[in-house]
Amino acid sequence: MKNSRQKILSALLATALTVPVLSGCNIVTRQEPSVSSSLSETTTASSAVMESSETAKEDIVVKTPEEKTVIDTEYVRLIDGVKPEMMQPGYWIKEGSSKVLMTPDEIAEFNRNNRGVITASDKTKFPKLDEFPETLDGKVLRSFLTDCANAAPKDPSKLYLNGKPTTDEYWKELIAKSNIEAIPEEISVKFGFTVKRMTIRLFPTEDRVFEKTSDRYYDAMIFSECMPYMPVAVLHESSDGEYLYVVFDSYAAWVRKDAVALCKDINDWKQRQNPGQWLVVTGREIRLGNDPYSSKTTNLVLPMGTKMELVPADKAPKSTHQRTTFGDYVVKVPTRGSDGSLKDEYVLIPVSDDVNVGYLPLTSENIVRQAFKRLGDRYGWAGDLQANDCTGITREIYRCFGILMPRVGQSNVNGVYKVNMSKMDSKQKLEVIEKLAPGSLISMPGHMMIYLGTVDGKPYVISACGTFVQPAPGSTEALHPNSVILNSLFVRTKKLKTWLDVSTTALTMTPAET
Repeated sequence: MKNSRQKILSALLATALTVPVLSGCNIVTRQEPSVSSSLSETTTASSAVMESSETAKEDIVVKTPEEKTVIDTEYVRLIDGVKPEMMQPGYWIKEGSSKVLMTPDEIAEFNRNNRGVITASDKTKFPKLDEFPETLDGKVLRSFLTDCANAAPKDPSKLYLNGKPTTDEYWKELIAKSNIEAIPEEISVKFGFTVKRMTIRLFPTEDRVFEKTSDRYYDAMIFSECMPYMPVAVLHESSDGEYLYVVFDSYAAWVRKDAVALCKDINDWKQRQNPGQWLVVTGREIRLGNDPYSSKTTNLVLPMGTKMELVPADKAPKSTHQRTTFGDYVVKVPTRGSDGSLKDEYVLIPVSDDVNVGYLPLTSENIVRQAFKRLGDRYGWAGDLQANDCTGITREIYRCFGILMPRVGQSNVNGVYKVNMSKMDSKQKLEVIEKLAPGSLISMPGHMMIYLGTVDGKPYVISACGTFVQPAPGSTEALHPNSVILNSLFVRTKKLKTWLDVSTTALTMTPAET
């Protein structure tokens, strides 16, 4: 996070995980702890992503005389050191890249070993989501919401709401809305699913608060995002009845009540998390159509990695909402009823959409292809703007394989091979990185990248990036792509250090080549 915001909200962010840094990918200012494990110390393999169309639909392309598809640089600007042909996934696919890196059983083990531990500043912990009880000591929640209250800025005039400085009174009202006094001694936990994509908040409000009047990217109220159809444990309600405090797989925060549908009980909740068949969104996103019979699903955006229960053709209705089901997948999705309870709806997904029956095979090739589907996408700090930051897109990509990456601290995951590069010089780092398979991960303080390959001694990566300086000699201007970009590790931070210089960890699903 930005340094001033880190001071304002440090207690709040401490509630995130045992690795309490929300990696926002503005690489100039946000920081993430380094990792000290080595390749020889690590355990088995794990994780990555899938397949889709060779070229993103938004790409402007031409055919060269050699019949190779390349980006037309008459219309598309490239970062220094990036060639047009590099902007296609096929350029980076190596022989042997289709080898499966991890079986479904290994992926399940990876997920078990990396379940989030959400911790308050006084070391109070929430239970892991898959172990959440039906009742919870109210003192646990009180610790987390007290952290929120204590994180209100000491000098509210340094943050801006609607272009004007905030006030002490404003923050006191938000703390009051958190309804801490109403927390019972024993909480009856409710269980449900999110029904749409939304940001989740540090306080129960949709207000957007910034460090500068001109800023629209780094909203200080955002904690993270929720995607459609994520399981949650519901603990508390705001005083105005508009927000719920919920626990996700690796974070907890406030979300609008209309984004959550409640299950009948905990058993219903658990059963719904393990459908017999499912459909996964493998494109950048898909959008459900305008349905005159369902306002709940009309124009709903389903981002990459969304998982939906898939109904076999012989068990699916022959028509739904006045549409026969020819040429469509039939999925059953949760929606929120007028009383807040979960109501199933059948939705038709065109077979032409970029979706997959079941998870994609975890291969190096598929990771690269999935990453390229995000190229040029808008950057969204912590999931804002219907977009995502560096760890957010990594999380979405990996969900296509059934891998549940933590929202923060991804460089500390168990079950992958790691190389601690923090004490290496540039030459040593290059030797490590050159041996990585495409689709491996490279991290530096505050940023996570997907490795593509090394060309002429330059390693290349793809990531959601807030800020960088061109690698060209003499360049000193900090640029703000706020996009998913492809670049070499010789681009620089605002302090003019190369990304290679500040890279700290390499992670791969298989041992690096020797």
